[in-house]
Amino acid sequence: GNGLGGTLPFEIQELSDLRYLIVEEGATAGQIPSEYGTFGTLHILDLNFNALTGTVPLEVWTLPLLFQLDLNDNFLTGTIATEIGTVQFLQFVQLEVNQFTGTIPTEMGNNGFLRVVEFFDTNLTGTMPQELCDLRNTTATGNIFRLTADCDIDDNPRVDCDVPECCTDCPF
Repeated sequence: GNGLGGTLPFEIQELSDLRYLIVEEGATAGQIPSEYGTFGTLHILDLNFNALTGTVPLEVWTLPLLFQLDLNDNFLTGTIATEIGTVQFLQFVQLEVNQFTGTIPTEMGNNGFLRVVEFFDTNLTGTMPQELCDLRNTTATGNIFRLTADCDIDDNPRVDCDVPECCTDCPF
């Protein structure tokens, strides 16, 4: 890990051309500053394996050039904003091992470049949107080769998702 602790500084919003923000595998705590949603050129937001809490600011779900969103293995809560469907070039979404609630937005079917989407070990419920299933690499137009959720029959809470027709597997 990086060994970094403390909290994420909002002041780095001044780095207007920032493309990669990678603070992973540390002891970083606190919330994700909403100011991080102002990075118009950010390609990678990787904050996984930390101790982040609170909700993901709406602004972060709408970063225009984001192609990798790694927030897994934290203590994040709240829902996955429907606005994630507006992030045109998004390819990797790793939200697993968090405390997200609600359902997986059908709007993610608009993210046509998705390749990896991980939702397991969360508190998400409902059904995997058919719009996401349609982006699997088993379809003519899809690229997703890894799509996970808490979809085992014994999982509680649970996301209904057929394997292998939609989800690739149901970890844990």
